[in-house]
Amino acid sequence: SDVYKRQEYGTVTTTMSIHLLLPILALALSVAPANAHAPVSSFESAPFPTHQLDGMAPPPGPPASIVFNTSFGSGMILQQAPAKACLYGTLGVGGTGATVSISSMTDVSVAPYEVPAVTDGNQWKACLQGPAGINGEFQIVAKCTGCTNSTPATLDHVMFGDVWYCGGQSNMALPLLHTLSRNKSRDAILAGRYSTMRIFGMSGNMNPNQAWSSLKDAVTTDPDPDKSLFMGFSSTCYYFGESLVDTLIAAGQPVPPIGLIHTAWGGSTIEQWLDNSTIVSCSNVSISPANGEWHESRVLPFISMTLKGFVWYQGENDMHGYFGNSALKTGYSCMMPALVASWRKMWSATPGTTDPNAPFGLVTLAPSGGEGGSDIGTMRWAQTAGYGVLPNPAMPNTFLAQSYDLDDPFSNISCYHATGCPAKPTPPGGWGGCQQYCDLSLIHI
Repeated sequence: SDVYKRQEYGTVTTTMSIHLLLPILALALSVAPANAHAPVSSFESAPFPTHQLDGMAPPPGPPASIVFNTSFGSGMILQQAPAKACLYGTLGVGGTGATVSISSMTDVSVAPYEVPAVTDGNQWKACLQGPAGINGEFQIVAKCTGCTNSTPATLDHVMFGDVWYCGGQSNMALPLLHTLSRNKSRDAILAGRYSTMRIFGMSGNMNPNQAWSSLKDAVTTDPDPDKSLFMGFSSTCYYFGESLVDTLIAAGQPVPPIGLIHTAWGGSTIEQWLDNSTIVSCSNVSISPANGEWHESRVLPFISMTLKGFVWYQGENDMHGYFGNSALKTGYSCMMPALVASWRKMWSATPGTTDPNAPFGLVTLAPSGGEGGSDIGTMRWAQTAGYGVLPNPAMPNTFLAQSYDLDDPFSNISCYHATGCPAKPTPPGGWGGCQQYCDLSLIHI
C-alpha cells in the first residue's frame, strides 16, 4: 500500500506502552518493494500451493452445499490490492468445480466480476483482487458446479484493507479485560473511531472463539461490556491495530480497513508453532510430542489467506531451553528466524498474494516473563537471532518492541481476576493486596 513509507529502524527502548510502539515500526516496514508483486488480472485464479489446500486434512465427507472455510465470514477484511486476496472452502455433494463472484454493496459504479476456482478433490480455492482505493463493502458469492444442492455460499459486508496475523503465547493472548486502557478503547469504539477495524479469534485456553466482527458489534455482545467478546480478545493484537490506526490519522495519511486474526495459546513454546522439518534445521532444541501442535491447528488453516504481515509475542515457555546462536544454527536464536522465514514462505506460496518479505513484528520479554529461568537478557538477544536489534541480516524487514523497561507494576498477580476490580465505591476496608492495582484501574473505568 502506498499509504505506508519504509524506513529502517534499530532497537527501540521506550517507557511507552508496547501497543504504541509496534504500529510505528510497522508503518516503517509495511511497504513491499516496487517489484514485489507482478501485475495480475482480477480474473486470474491462483494455482494451489505445494502444501495441501487450507492446511488441514479434508473433512470426512462433503457438506450438503458449497461452503467457505471457517476462517472467513461476513464483515471480514480481505487483503487489498496490489495483492490478490484468496478464498477457499469445500464443495458440496457431487461438486466438480466452483466460481466466485464479487460485487459492491455500496457503490453501483464498481463493476462486478467472477473468477473460476481451482479444485483439489472436494476443496476449492479462488483469488480476487479488490478495486484499489475503494473502501466500500462487497458481497462475495461462491457457486458450485455439479452440486446436488446448488445453494451458494455468501459473504456480505466484506472490506479490503490490511490483514495481520497475531500469534504466540499468553503474552499475546492476554484478554483486553485485564488491561488498564480497555474502557478508553471501548468508549472510542462506541463513539465510532475504529469503525473499519475487524477482528477474528480462534478459541484457546485464554480467549473465546471470535467470528469476524466489527469492534462495535464485539463490544455489545453482552449488556455488561466486561463480559463482551471484545474484552476476551487478545490485548496485544488489538492495541497493535488500534495504534496503527491512530498513527496513520496523526500522520494525516489514509487509513485502510484493518483486519486482525488472533491465534495465540497460553503456555506454548516456539517449537509448537513450527513444523518438524524446520525444528530439525536447528540443533539444541526441545524434542517433544507437542512439537508442531499449533503449527498444524493454528497456522496451517490460514496459510492460503493473503496477509499484510505478522505480530508475534512469545518466549516465556522457552526460558528453560537453549538460547543458542543463529550463525551456528542452535537453540531459540535459530528457531526464531526460522519461524519468520518458514511463515513467509508458506503464506507467499501462491504468487501475487502475501509478500514473500512480509513485515514481521515481535516483542521481547518483560522482566516478569522469565518463568523462573535464568538470564532473560540472553533470551531477548535470542529473540533477535543474536543481533540484539531488528531488522538484521538474519531477520530482514522485521520490527521490534523492547519491553525490558515495561514490567508489570503490580506484584499481586491474583488481582488480574476474571471480573476485574469491584465496582466503585471502594468497599469498607479497601481491597487488601489489590488496592494499588484497583485504584489505578478505576481511573479508567
